[in-house]
Order: sequence, then C-alpha cells, then structure tokens
Amino acid sequence: MILSIVIFVISIASSAFFVYLLLTSKSYDNFIEPIDSKEFQLKEIFGAGFKLTQILKIDFKSKRANALRSEAIILYGEKYGDYYLRVLYAQKFAVCFLVFIVACVFACFADVDSKLIMFGLGILLAGVLYYYFETNSTKKIGKRSVMFLGEFPNAIATIALLVNSGMMLREAWSDVAYSSDEELYLQMQKVTEDINNGKSESDALYAFALRCATPEIKKFTSFIVQGLEKGSKDLAYALKTQSEELWEMKKQSVLQQGELASSKLLIPIMIMFIGILIMVIGPIMTNLGIG
Repeated sequence: MILSIVIFVISIASSAFFVYLLLTSKSYDNFIEPIDSKEFQLKEIFGAGFKLTQILKIDFKSKRANALRSEAIILYGEKYGDYYLRVLYAQKFAVCFLVFIVACVFACFADVDSKLIMFGLGILLAGVLYYYFETNSTKKIGKRSVMFLGEFPNAIATIALLVNSGMMLREAWSDVAYSSDEELYLQMQKVTEDINNGKSESDALYAFALRCATPEIKKFTSFIVQGLEKGSKDLAYALKTQSEELWEMKKQSVLQQGELASSKLLIPIMIMFIGILIMVIGPIMTNLGIG
C-alpha cells in the first residue's frame, strides 16, 4: 500500500513538473524550429530539456561539454557547434525524463507485485537511453570515418591523376568534389567554397580534416599542405604517395570489417547449434526417463 502511494505521488509530481517545463519553455521555440525531426525525433518535447538545463545550471564549459561540443562541430560544422551542444543536452534530458514518467504511470496501474519492477525498469531504461544519447555522437563520427575511408582513396586517386596531368590542385579538387553528392564529396565542396570565400588552401584543408575527423584524412592533409609549401613537383609526388597509402589502408579496413562481421555471426550460429542440441538430446533424455 505504501509503495503504491509513493509511486503514485512520484508519477503525479513528475508529470506535473514535465508539463510545467513544457509550458514555460515557449522562449525556446525558435531554437527547436530548425532541428531536423528525422534526426532528432520527439523534438516537440525538447523545450522541456532546454528548460531543465537552465534550471540545473548545466556547465557548458565543463570537460564533458567541451568533448560533446567538439563532436557537434565535427557533425554539424564549427558555426553550429554551441547550438547543437545544447540540442544534444535538451534531447537526452527531455526524452529520458519522459520515459521515466511513462514507466511510473504504468507502474501505478500494475499489480502490487509488479509495481516495484516497473518502477525499477523505468529508471533502468532512462539510464540506458541517457548512455545512448551520451555516446551516439561518437558512434556517428565513427561510422562516418569508416564511410569516408571507403570513398576517399577513389577521390584522391582521381585528383592525383589530374594534378599529374598538369591541372592545379584547386581545380582538380573542385572537379572531383562536385562529381558526387555523397557526404565526403559535400565536405570536399566546402573546401572549394572556403577557398572561394578567401580562405587559404592550407586553412581550408585543415578545416576539412577537422570535419572528417579521420586519422587517415588528417595525415593526408598534412602531407598535401607540405606539398603546397614546397611546390607543384613535390605536391604531385605527395598526392601519388598518399593515394597508394590510402588504398592500402582501405584494404586493411575492409579486411577488419570482414573479420568483425564474421565474429558477429558466431552468436546466431551458437544459438542455432544449442537449439539443434536441445532438439536432438531432448527426445533422447525423455526416452531414457520413460525407460
């Protein structure tokens, strides 16, 4: 009886507080409007998250916040780093709080024996979601890095051929960048736009490496910048060398992904094997019992 009352009170208090957060978060409507609803689902409740970060006085200059800001810059650009840092905080606070409230409501209507279990599952699920949102940006960057490494050798090989044939790096880069609408090529297009807007080739390439956040691309960028400083002859050689190295790295990456996929297949294979054993041994054990 006491447990039921406690969970009921928590449910009512949490729900009322969440509604209060939503009603007092109208000032954040302009922040929420530009958010992509496909990438950030349930953005309609993010106002509660924004308001909660304000109430909790979240330090956006802490070590963890700075790490998230760096990831936001990689994913969304330096201009929007601070904005998406706050969006990420609002998302995890709002969604996790809502999940906890829903679990509390279900616990209120559950039977006596299940109330504590439902309440505990709500806390656990909210914690799991919080961890997911904390690590989601890192996972996105990791997936992008693998994708970039798969596409980059082709792009650089083409640029190397064009430069060796006498074309300037800027022109070769632009031709290749606008040959596709894949994510890597969109990032390469940004380099051309930066150069056209007055940025030096070196600075534009460094910014490109920062956005891609891939060690191989960072290494490539350093070599190319050195080649730009030394002259066209060294640049052509640097492009050829880096193209060969990137192809080798791509081969190693493909092999690693193949091994990883094979290891993941072991789990369903083991489950199937255990199932077959049960199907075979079960009747034998039954017959032995009957005998």
